[in-house]
Amino acid sequence: MVSIEKYSVKRKYEANLLSVKPEQSEFTAGNINDVLSSLKEHEHPHLIINNSEVAGFFLLDLFYTETYGFSNLKVLGIRALLVDHRFQGQGVATKAINLLPSYVDNNYPDFQALQLTVNCRNKAAYNCYCKCGFEDTGELYLGGPVGPQHVMQRKIV
Repeated sequence: MVSIEKYSVKRKYEANLLSVKPEQSEFTAGNINDVLSSLKEHEHPHLIINNSEVAGFFLLDLFYTETYGFSNLKVLGIRALLVDHRFQGQGVATKAINLLPSYVDNNYPDFQALQLTVNCRNKAAYNCYCKCGFEDTGELYLGGPVGPQHVMQRKIV
């Protein structure tokens, strides 16, 4: 069973073990400990749990609209999402991403939509987001570290 939980230090060791395949590393945030040590107050870390094991990580960015301005809606940003290589190909990412709208509705009720960017070369992630109801806005974000990124969005309710 896949679920989402807020990050807590009791899961720090497990979260720090997360890694992706070498060919995916340029598309991810890298070391989870580095991400956590540089968090801003508006960035909320979360874990993807698969049968009680930490299987992935992501941030919910409460200032996404203010920072990026891709939308006129009140948008909650999804950043630094990764699923550990040991859990890939099992539907864990799809299940977690499909849980996000209800999770956000219950825990962050002031937001109208979810938004993220995905590198134009990361076809697997792009296809996963599409399968989970995200739509390509047709806009490209050009400020990413490894090339242009599709801006994708999904309404929460």
